[in-house]
Amino acid sequence: MPGNFEDLAVFPGSELELIRCFMEGEGVAASRWLFGSGLDFQTLSSAGSAVSLKQFDVIYRNVYRLARRPDIGIEFGLSLNLSRWGVLSSALLCANTLGHALAIADVFKEILRSRFILSNHQEGNRLLIDLRPNPDLPFPVNEVFAYEVFLGSLKTQISQLIGRPFRFTEISLPYPEPTHAWCYHKVSESPVRFSDYRGQVAVPLDLLQKALPMTNRMTRKMVESHCREELRRVKNARAGDVVFTIRSLLAQSGGDLPDLPLMASHLCMSPRTLRRRLQQEQVQYRQLCEQERQQRAVSLLLTGDLNLKAVGELCGFKDSASFHKAFKRWTGETPARYRQHLRARH
Repeated sequence: MPGNFEDLAVFPGSELELIRCFMEGEGVAASRWLFGSGLDFQTLSSAGSAVSLKQFDVIYRNVYRLARRPDIGIEFGLSLNLSRWGVLSSALLCANTLGHALAIADVFKEILRSRFILSNHQEGNRLLIDLRPNPDLPFPVNEVFAYEVFLGSLKTQISQLIGRPFRFTEISLPYPEPTHAWCYHKVSESPVRFSDYRGQVAVPLDLLQKALPMTNRMTRKMVESHCREELRRVKNARAGDVVFTIRSLLAQSGGDLPDLPLMASHLCMSPRTLRRRLQQEQVQYRQLCEQERQQRAVSLLLTGDLNLKAVGELCGFKDSASFHKAFKRWTGETPARYRQHLRARH
């Protein structure tokens, strides 16, 4: 396997912008809460950035350490709105009902990096959702912080889905009452039961069955196809598919594709090991880079209005001449001619 799955940058970096806004409100610079993660401000500003589980864990520990307030878990969770999930957010917003949205989230749960395994059952007019810690994903800080972030973020996201303020009708938690228990009123309508034998939240059944304000079947179908591709990418990375993982990392990179030693570093292996792994798959690294440049060039020529020089730069070419030469070798046509043909067919 190409290093540990926790080290692979396969999760959308959308949440980084939310963390930046939250920590800015706390008066903490990005350089401080990014410390030790291997990420920088440029990553925050890059569309399509990807982050590993380990990097998120480092960031969460920094947030906990730097915010210096007892209610940090709840407040931090409340700041993590639906947009943290990238394209999956659109699928959830366009669901038929809240219950449908929760079902979609369950299908794509591997994208969500959840520290909890959820199960539910109906009791009277309530849906009770049990929260069980995921044994494969230990808490980055501690139990209390993990539950508080989860409750705060889920409260915010349900409020956004239904289009009005929401709080859980009941909450039970498996740890002693903290000194800042007063802040739990922000997520619960009734007093929280602490030192329970399990974590559990309650949601009214009628709320789960009401149509969401932004339900849209066609949009949901479209974005769910992107979510399935995202899920496949994460699963393949978890299974150790080195070629698929490299293709994903190349697709997320900027204009200059990483060289083999840098890619090997991303995958937590030596360049020699990476070459051997690719040889076993009967592919060379330069071929994967070439294929990424081809796909990027065709996409930019079809969908964008950038001039050819800019397209070449975004594909990793130093000048227009080298881009022109490579593109003609790939397709038998110049980039300008190829763009004309593409647009004529679309």
